[in-house]
Amino acid sequence: MSFTSRRLRNVGFAILVVVPTAILIGLQAFNVALYQEQFLSGWLLLGAILLLVLYNVRKKISMLPIGTAANWLQLHIYLGLISIFLFLLHINWRIPDGWLEGLLAVFFIGVSLSGVIGLYLNRRLSKLLTRRGEEVIFERIPGFIAKLRNEAEALVLECAVNTSSSTISDHYGDHLAPFFSGPKNLIRHFRGSRRALFDLVKQTSNMDRYLNDKEREFAEKLRQLIEKKDELDYQYSLQAILKAWLFVHIPLTYGMIILAAIHLVLAYAFSGGL
Repeated sequence: MSFTSRRLRNVGFAILVVVPTAILIGLQAFNVALYQEQFLSGWLLLGAILLLVLYNVRKKISMLPIGTAANWLQLHIYLGLISIFLFLLHINWRIPDGWLEGLLAVFFIGVSLSGVIGLYLNRRLSKLLTRRGEEVIFERIPGFIAKLRNEAEALVLECAVNTSSSTISDHYGDHLAPFFSGPKNLIRHFRGSRRALFDLVKQTSNMDRYLNDKEREFAEKLRQLIEKKDELDYQYSLQAILKAWLFVHIPLTYGMIILAAIHLVLAYAFSGGL
């Protein structure tokens, strides 16, 4: 572990100890002053959530000199843990009984769980993406797949014309055309399985006994295209999962903020504020 990583970890642990302690002291002082501590914990929780949302904004404006993405991620993680503590304080460590409070709690739990899952996926899949082939921009992968499909079809056609044999073209139509049509085997790639690739390569290699030397040259080129396509599928699978997670986490976050705003208005309306 690098010096910077150790420093960030130690600072994070210190924050997780000092901040909750300070919050407890502040809430006690607030309560002693005859105020309702739920209002203070609620405002602190809302402020923490809004700061957490800024991390998504920071990723979209990375050109501004407002700190590195790594530091923002660390802040996001520690502030997320603190917000869970604030949430438990705000509900007095009990299950909410109102329908709005219950719905808000469900959204908060959903955001928290999806955040933990997202952290795990980012840590795990970011490492896996560097293990096979060169990392490719997600939006460009379908275009690269279409290019490989055109190369494979041109190769099969060239083989049929030059060898006057339909063995490879028949094999392509029966087994490889669906494979080259788009991203495949997404779940297998997420699990780290290369079974689909091995099966396709084995099927192609089993043709060798029926091919002459010229056809074997085309078959070898076809195997290389299969491996390139499988690498693109691998990149697509892992990156698609990372993007799909955001389509759960971010809508839940904004839904929670809307419910929190309604909850805030109703809380002041029925309690007379501070």
